[in-house]
Amino acid sequence: MKRNLFSKVFMTMTATAVMGLASCSNDNDPAGGQDVVQGKATTMKLLLDLNGTATRAVTDENATADEKKIKDLTVFIYNANGILESEKTVLFDELVPGANNVYTTAELKATTGTKTIFVAANATDEIKAAMKANTVNGLSGHPLGVKLSTITATDGFAMFSTQGHKGDLVEIGDANYNTNNNVAVTLQRLASKVAVGMSKSLNDADVKKGAAGKIEDLKYTVDNINKNYFLTYGAAPKDANMTVVEYDAQAAKGFEMVDDFTNTAYNSITPGTPYTATDGGNWGHKYTAENLTTDKMIKGVTRIVVQGVFTPNEVITVTGDNANGWTFTPNPGVKGQTYKMLNVNGYTFFAGTTTDEQLKAWLEKEAGVPAANLNDEAAKVETYNNGLNYWWVTVKKDEGDMLRNTFYKVDITSIWAPGRTDGKFDNKKDNNKIDKETNITVQVTVEEWNMVQFEADLRP
Repeated sequence: MKRNLFSKVFMTMTATAVMGLASCSNDNDPAGGQDVVQGKATTMKLLLDLNGTATRAVTDENATADEKKIKDLTVFIYNANGILESEKTVLFDELVPGANNVYTTAELKATTGTKTIFVAANATDEIKAAMKANTVNGLSGHPLGVKLSTITATDGFAMFSTQGHKGDLVEIGDANYNTNNNVAVTLQRLASKVAVGMSKSLNDADVKKGAAGKIEDLKYTVDNINKNYFLTYGAAPKDANMTVVEYDAQAAKGFEMVDDFTNTAYNSITPGTPYTATDGGNWGHKYTAENLTTDKMIKGVTRIVVQGVFTPNEVITVTGDNANGWTFTPNPGVKGQTYKMLNVNGYTFFAGTTTDEQLKAWLEKEAGVPAANLNDEAAKVETYNNGLNYWWVTVKKDEGDMLRNTFYKVDITSIWAPGRTDGKFDNKKDNNKIDKETNITVQVTVEEWNMVQFEADLRP
């Protein structure tokens, strides 16, 4: 059976004495000291199937060693009323290896009755606190403030059984014991993973589109990262962010934004380099939090921002004045120069020092724009500092949703130049729903790490 999720955890409940339990477990009472235990005393064993690998890592060619590592498992058992009955943490090093690479815990306390069971691997303090503070129903409506540094720690990524197991644990000797007391829970990494590359060369046919020029120094970052996430989905996924009317006013509260796209940390993109899955892949990667949106507005989704230097083949220098006549001199573009751009019957680029008056002169004399329209057309000028251009990508599967335990591998297939002058949101362009015209079109397939692979056509 193909495994497209991270791992399976199997729990076998075994009746035994409550006393003398192995020291590898840490059994904690629920917060507040409430008497919430229901059922007769018994114990359980937790069995972890590593799917054929002899290490702590689940087999996944798209994952690094840190992404696959399991340092400990925490079991949360809720009673019939949805209240946390017990929490148990087991160190991976204290698991006993068995046949077919299945690791088993020592005996852990449990009780009979109707239970909901969640399992976490490498659980953070925030996860444990949320589990203690909420009922089963409350978990689906309780957002956690995400810290990527904690859920993507090098000593083990935080993983969780998004859908808890619900069932009745029975006494040993019961006819349904072997069925009811064998519980399977699926674990998923809470983070999402992004890698951006370019299998094609920039010199391949139909790769460079739009204005004539040279594209160089491509690199990317991830922006608009969700600061909140839910451990469980409940009946249906909820938007962990905010409503559309709040995006502008509360962006700082809901999202982690990039402040300076010129000096931010980017990963390089090397054109003509196909992806190779070796210990996480050769394209490099970044992590982000899960981001599920209900209204699919551009400002509410996580973005991949691509930066590059575009050098136009021709840049016009304007000299002279009205009295003595204007001169429009085309010169070869120089990498890294600042230039201005007007899109009037096609793209035209001007030296960065070109004034509004000079632009109007060109519009009237060269482009044939009526005098009454000169101010409006000149106001459309775009300035590209140091030749930097920006494009950005939103994941098209589910209209922009970033899903947990999912690897988004973005292969750039074509680039429209010029791009945007900055990586920031533009209220004139981005105050609407996601569409193919404002973002990148994608082709989606799903593989290990729950990889979502798509091709991207970079448009401004």
